[in-house]
Amino acid sequence: MDRRNMLGLFATSFAASYMAPMALAANSHWEDDFSRFMTDGLRKTGTAGVSVATVRNGRTQFVRGFGLADVQARTPVTPDTAFHIASVSKVVTGTAMMMLHEQGAFRLDDPIAPYLDFPVLHPAFPDTPITFRHLLSHTSGIADTVYNERHGDFSAGVTLQLRDFLAGYLSPNGRWYAPAGSFSETKPGSTWAYSNVGITLLGYLAGRVNAERQGLDVLTQKRLFSPLGMRHTGWTLAAMGKAPLAQPYARLEHGLQALAPTGAPGWPAGLLRSSARDFARILEIFSGEGAVDGRRYLQQGTLATFLSPQAVAVDQNVQQALIWTLREQNGNLAMHYGGDVGADSVAALDLGKRVGALMFSNVTGNDAFRVFQKEAMERLLERARTA
Repeated sequence: MDRRNMLGLFATSFAASYMAPMALAANSHWEDDFSRFMTDGLRKTGTAGVSVATVRNGRTQFVRGFGLADVQARTPVTPDTAFHIASVSKVVTGTAMMMLHEQGAFRLDDPIAPYLDFPVLHPAFPDTPITFRHLLSHTSGIADTVYNERHGDFSAGVTLQLRDFLAGYLSPNGRWYAPAGSFSETKPGSTWAYSNVGITLLGYLAGRVNAERQGLDVLTQKRLFSPLGMRHTGWTLAAMGKAPLAQPYARLEHGLQALAPTGAPGWPAGLLRSSARDFARILEIFSGEGAVDGRRYLQQGTLATFLSPQAVAVDQNVQQALIWTLREQNGNLAMHYGGDVGADSVAALDLGKRVGALMFSNVTGNDAFRVFQKEAMERLLERARTA
């Protein structure tokens, strides 16, 4: 199965298998114990480097890098090392959209068609409009089939403008349009199916509905990254400037293989690069009930809508909120996973305790790494709850 076909499936299985946090003794040696655990985990799983962070009540508690950002140069990971965070990028796209929603730019159940400058209708259900809520909850009926099958073509064409890609994929007579590949067989709003193209369309809409008609990249820089002091975060390599970057790797039998940076036209769905210190600031918004350092980014009512279960669940154990998935276990756990070639990342929130944690890595994930990742996240969340 193509790696990108696995993303939605793993996002649900990760949450579904999330075990109860291990009981940790409250002692002053937690950081030393955690460092030993992480160093051992990197060695056992053949992982180059990771960065982690925890937040509580709107403030970052703990941020740390482990291992190497660049194996050949022996460059260590620091809290400011920027990783390709793959689909965890969707949290930022969703946050920007909910900020615009709060400002009255659109309503969640508005059809998206009037806001677009090219036609998008489900070919099998032309009388059922696709709405903003459908895009935010992966129920739009927009499919990633062609995107996955031809991802090599799209990766080679990273200079594609967002509109050109989306119009070519979703509009009849478009270059990549295929009724059975651009869309699923199900009616919009009826079935959950993870959609990178759907979130990419959401990112394009961000630039259509704001009063200044600023693209998502400009909008997020102005309204999130700059005011939050996120100096090591950007949607493109050019935007990263001189920020320290983690070199991506693939695992081979004999070791790690350095990879070229990932590129794709669907950047709002998974091409953000960010450091643990920076992205913890995004999690601070959620753990701080919408406010960080005295500045309000989202009203509490908007946050409640953002994180409320939607009508169509992922499966019997996992509910879909807007962007985030939810699991009720030891509180209300919201999470988002990101996986790509040379990247494996996760962000999670315990909504009842107002805490969160993240873990980014610069190596393609595998089963052994995800066991390590899950236990590391359990330790981080439990520490955030009890510290």
